[in-house]
Amino acid sequence: MRPFRLALFADSAYQWLAKALEEQAAKAQFPLELRCWGFVSPLVEQQALADFQPDAVVLWTCAEQARTQGLPELAPMVALPYHWLVCNLPALDDGAFGSYALKYPTSLRSRLLQWNLRLLELAAQRENVTPIDLEGIVAHLGRKTSFDARLWEAMRLALTPTGCEVLAQHLLAHVRALRGQVKKVLVTDLDDTLWSGIVSEVGPVAIDPEGPGRRAYHAWLKTLAERGILLAIASRNDLATVKAVFEREDVPFSLDDFAAVEVAWDRPKSAMLQAIASQLGVHVDSLVFIDDREEHRNEVRAQLPAVTVPELPEDSAQWMDVLSASTAFETLAVTEDDRFRAASLRANQQRLADAMVLSPEAYLERLEQVLTPSPLQSPYLERAAQLTQRCNRFNMCGTRHTADDLAQRTGWVYHLKDKYGDLGMVSVVVLEGREIKTWVLSCRAFGRQVERLILDHLKATVPQLCGAYIPTERNQACATLYVENGVPSP
Repeated sequence: MRPFRLALFADSAYQWLAKALEEQAAKAQFPLELRCWGFVSPLVEQQALADFQPDAVVLWTCAEQARTQGLPELAPMVALPYHWLVCNLPALDDGAFGSYALKYPTSLRSRLLQWNLRLLELAAQRENVTPIDLEGIVAHLGRKTSFDARLWEAMRLALTPTGCEVLAQHLLAHVRALRGQVKKVLVTDLDDTLWSGIVSEVGPVAIDPEGPGRRAYHAWLKTLAERGILLAIASRNDLATVKAVFEREDVPFSLDDFAAVEVAWDRPKSAMLQAIASQLGVHVDSLVFIDDREEHRNEVRAQLPAVTVPELPEDSAQWMDVLSASTAFETLAVTEDDRFRAASLRANQQRLADAMVLSPEAYLERLEQVLTPSPLQSPYLERAAQLTQRCNRFNMCGTRHTADDLAQRTGWVYHLKDKYGDLGMVSVVVLEGREIKTWVLSCRAFGRQVERLILDHLKATVPQLCGAYIPTERNQACATLYVENGVPSP
């Protein structure tokens, strides 16, 4: 896999941020090629950018510069044909107007607010613009931690090393999302995590579902579920006892809210997480694991280093301070397909029940699949781009696209229904002439002969169809598909 090419433009000294980005990318074993420009506009370096061919461009405008000079105009820069990661501006004021600065249009405070508003407006208008919440980072860290006036005066460093490390985490999380490395499942422990108390000791009636920090944790889980993150349980416990807890009216979840439930006394948490990943058809690097017990967190880190395991304070009242600052669930978009993922998964469990008792041929016949092709165009572009960014197991060439990029291309999207429900958009094909340049298929549809149905449609609509397979770390499952179906190489 070729390195992700990231360009960084800053109107302050960038060296510490660049170092933090490279160190964190190396630690995550993420191939990154970084090129930086300081104190210069991307508009001045258009040829250098074109030569570098970046996958994304970071624009880091420093609020401190606004004290003595104007802020740059965003629209001309983000009109350049790249994916832009634009840091918003932290809150800053010089005290010259007091609170009236919020109303006075040329005050420092108002100018920063107006610039941030323009950034949000551009992000709403242009799919290639993503705001990076530097304002939120500074608010979380506090100005005394994130900024040192002595470093600014001496070296034009707009963030302390700590601030640079946290900003680098957020930038790298988004860059990895652009490469399809996103989290899809939140796995939670139960005792002293989802609720206060150990149910095997105090019984289902005595546990407290609203102990310190629990309401905020529950709200966070529900918000994740609403945006399409699957919830799962990994608990060392007795299943019948756990079921009794979820039958209580004051427990704000039911077992049906969880896409996978692993409850046992005799297995480590890492084995439970592997079972959850297998059941949901995802790689373990798609999991985030929350557990109050340090020994369980460390065991998962040791056995499954690809799983994200946030370190939690001992006091559960402080958990959301940590979890809300996490970059684990960075995303490029939230679509209707995301919101209906849990319902789709429940339908899939019914499919699996049939698959266990039927022959492959009888199972496929019972599914009564209906595959509907549509041209690659609005209103499908956002979901189509998301599929190319998320699909790894069946991504014929490891290709990623944005919606703006797909708007300039031709091809097909495919929606799938069966007797159990609507699976939504499951596949995207991008064509150049007679060649398949991009082909991705959701894991929800893989292994059901859908790939052959798609090829049948393409062969019928594209004379002399051809396509290449480029190996990646994950796509071995589709290595022989073209050969088996008589599709030649370009």
